[in-house]
Amino acid sequence: MINPRNMTLTDWADSVILSTSDAWSFGKLEDESRWQDWAIGFVRASQFTQQVVPDPYQFADWRDWAERAYPMLEVN
Repeated sequence: MINPRNMTLTDWADSVILSTSDAWSFGKLEDESRWQDWAIGFVRASQFTQQVVPDPYQFADWRDWAERAYPMLEVN
């Protein structure tokens, strides 16, 4: 999985899509203000459902969530 450090939200989201086989289930992030909605689709993607990924709605900043979530997803 892609480390979000030193990346913009759009760059990170695009990189995640390219590295994920279930990208169709959450699609491209079009509106950065809706990053949590995009992240929920990501968390629910079939390859990640067995992981305990933090709820993005518990985070005000996308980077805080991504930095907590990405290490959990590296095993996939």
